[in-house]
Amino acid sequence: MKNMMSKKIVLALFPLSLLFPTAIFAQSVGVVKTMLGKVQLLRAEGELINLALGDEVFIADKLQTKQNSSVGILFSDDTRIGAGPDTSFSIDDYQFDSKTQLGRADLSLKNGTLAVVGGKLAAKDSQSVKVHTPTSTLTATCSTLSVKVDPLTKEAP
Repeated sequence: MKNMMSKKIVLALFPLSLLFPTAIFAQSVGVVKTMLGKVQLLRAEGELINLALGDEVFIADKLQTKQNSSVGILFSDDTRIGAGPDTSFSIDDYQFDSKTQLGRADLSLKNGTLAVVGGKLAAKDSQSVKVHTPTSTLTATCSTLSVKVDPLTKEAP
């Protein structure tokens, strides 16, 4: 009888998982640790949020700093990302196994300035933390990486 009730609950909740997949299955990959000015975040499901200190970030989030604004994010492997004013970037992929210290971080920088201080991922595999720009892909082969994409040419100088 208990098994039958469990099946009914699962069947009743399944359609909700299709409507809100990121809300049910998403796992935080980092947290906002520093912030100055106005920073907005667009969730994968289309929700626009004005970020605040302590807010969590997830895979597929797109962040935008405004003029005279910046944001600092601490990822679960201790990788730190800093975005300067007028910067647009997204968290394309992030995986981290705390036991093996393996995984990957893929970020895309559309425009602006992004600084990366590698955490456990970069320490274990120098090719695991990548920043994609409109014209190239950079890896944090050392402990820090800084890149700027010109808003007019969309190139990394």
